[in-house]
Amino acid sequence: MWSLGGNSRPQARSVPTTKSDGEPRLREAVKAVILGRMALITLVAAMAVAFSDTGLSLTRHYPFVFLVALSAGLAVAYHHAARSGAEVNALLTTQFLVDVAVISYLLLFTGGTSSQFAPLFLLAPLMGGIFLTVRGGLLFAAAAALAYGAFYVAESGGMVPPMAYGLTERLSEPALRLRLILYLPLLFVVGAIGGAIGRSLREGRLALDEARAQLDRALFDTETILENLSSGLATIDAGGSVRHWNRAASEILAVPAGSVQGRHYLETFGSGLEAFSTRLRDALERGTEGTRYEVTVLTADGRTVPLGISTSLLLGASGERRGVIALFQDLSEVKALEDRIRRGETLAAIGELSAGIAHEIRNCLNPISGSVEVLQKELHVEGENARLLDLVIRESERLDKFISELLEYARERPLKTEKVEAAALASESIELARRHPSAGRGKKVSLEGPDAPVYVRVDFDQMKQVMTNLLINALEAIEGAGNVTVRIREERRTPGAWGRASGPRVVMEVADTGSGIGDKDVTQVFEPFFSTKHGGTGLGLAIASRIVERHGGNIEVESRVGVGTTMRLWLPQADTPARSVAHAA
Repeated sequence: MWSLGGNSRPQARSVPTTKSDGEPRLREAVKAVILGRMALITLVAAMAVAFSDTGLSLTRHYPFVFLVALSAGLAVAYHHAARSGAEVNALLTTQFLVDVAVISYLLLFTGGTSSQFAPLFLLAPLMGGIFLTVRGGLLFAAAAALAYGAFYVAESGGMVPPMAYGLTERLSEPALRLRLILYLPLLFVVGAIGGAIGRSLREGRLALDEARAQLDRALFDTETILENLSSGLATIDAGGSVRHWNRAASEILAVPAGSVQGRHYLETFGSGLEAFSTRLRDALERGTEGTRYEVTVLTADGRTVPLGISTSLLLGASGERRGVIALFQDLSEVKALEDRIRRGETLAAIGELSAGIAHEIRNCLNPISGSVEVLQKELHVEGENARLLDLVIRESERLDKFISELLEYARERPLKTEKVEAAALASESIELARRHPSAGRGKKVSLEGPDAPVYVRVDFDQMKQVMTNLLINALEAIEGAGNVTVRIREERRTPGAWGRASGPRVVMEVADTGSGIGDKDVTQVFEPFFSTKHGGTGLGLAIASRIVERHGGNIEVESRVGVGTTMRLWLPQADTPARSVAHAA
């Protein structure tokens, strides 16, 4: 069986479609040809019967009934073969060769070479050329020419009995010879024309497929770029419907894309997002463009988010407003950074001033406390006077401790960072805390480490100072028996303003079962000189916070009165594993 496929000339450009892309369309065309052939054969048979000079009779017109039945059977067979996955070119070749045979059968009963249906032979080379290139068209032209020529030879030799159905009179010999001379070249011309038409159709389809593929690539690239922007992007058409809503927009405003696209923006952005909607309305209705507006919104998940939003108009060719593009960012990180910078500047100024005051106070305090100690030894005072001297000494010591902490807060020791196993850091801090006077009976300190070692890059001594301070605070917050637990885990990111670009982190928690901190006080625990402990200086947590921030980390507190407090450190994870660093406690 012939298998005639491909173009009649090499293609100058790459074809963007694959076999799997083009074959479904070709199979649909094959099905259309099958149905069209059946309709044509039925019409021809009906015409043959209608123009017959005899009455309608199944016995008389059985050849045409058989022709219709045969065509129907072939149509079913072709359709089944197409659905079963038969090779398309082979199926088409079979159909067009059978078509030549069917038309020959029709001519046998309608006058042979004189039949008015002889032009049907032109269909096979025409369709063969369209579907199977010029080669296919010429092949079926040759088959049709051979069939028509065979009729002429058979009739001339008296081998074909006359089967007149009153459709046509037999043509004279010169007329038949002239028809033969005209038909045979015409068949090949039609086959070549069909091949040229098919080639043009294929080239047009390939060009269309290539243009569609380029458009798909452009749309894919555009969609990919817009979807992966770190800024939120919203596109609103002239009617107010949301046309595009990228992933960052969903994350920033906690509004899923599925609940936004295709809906009116005023219906979508309801309570809490009024400031955002107002900027869109100003641009869409008034044509007011804006760059870097700052608004504050309340998201669907209850977060208060500062937004930086810019709006641009989408204009048509004649300048009409077709919509608006809104580009917006979550400014939480920027605001937090600004707050940290301002806080750092303020604390630096306080520290510089405090250092000077502390030195002056210590210069006065040392001779006072020394003189009191000398008087206490030499005078041997008793009673109320002895208690007063003891009070002076105790308060001098407390004041000296405060000055030491103030100087510690004021100066910044350079960081000497190294890769440290977090569990080793926590273990040494726990050992120090267990020796502290606040670690009384009934108070337990435990460590819950990860299954595999995790590493941080920190100044070991300074971070041990932070952990020890947090552990002592936790022990002091427990009245009677209780537990202090240190937990260590890995996190891919940190929450809130530290979230998106911070990278992998190690979380170290110090959780106690103490009295807890009230909501009013919990927001101030890291402020200098603020303390909820009796006799506290209010500098311990401020120093801890400053050390952690200098390491590029973050410290946060979570507390409930009567339940306990959790201090949580977020520290940068070391990029490569390192051995545990052992230090003397």
